[in-house]
Amino acid sequence: MTKKNTLTDKEMKSWIDEKWGYEKLPMGGSVPYPGSSVFFKTGDWSAFKAVVTNETCTKCMKCFFLCPDSAIHMDDDRYPIMDFDYCKGCGICAEECPADAIEMKDLSQ
Repeated sequence: MTKKNTLTDKEMKSWIDEKWGYEKLPMGGSVPYPGSSVFFKTGDWSAFKAVVTNETCTKCMKCFFLCPDSAIHMDDDRYPIMDFDYCKGCGICAEECPADAIEMKDLSQ
């Protein structure tokens, strides 16, 4: 069995900063090491922001499971918390919410 080439989070961040920095990242979806995407905060791409109304939320966690960017976390009361460092504003959470508790706010206005 061969040993996996794994780095700690600190080593990975250091490697990225030394190798490229975010300005020089290669195009084409290059993933230099598994797990490196956590260092690339892509939420600033968004034109929309998901806003949750806790009073309407049924805590079904559908948004949590369907978010393609894992940008939704649950608080201790099981209400969704959006991580805007990674949320790209795709709106899947709002579209699939059975209680209509999530609204997409246009950030361009």
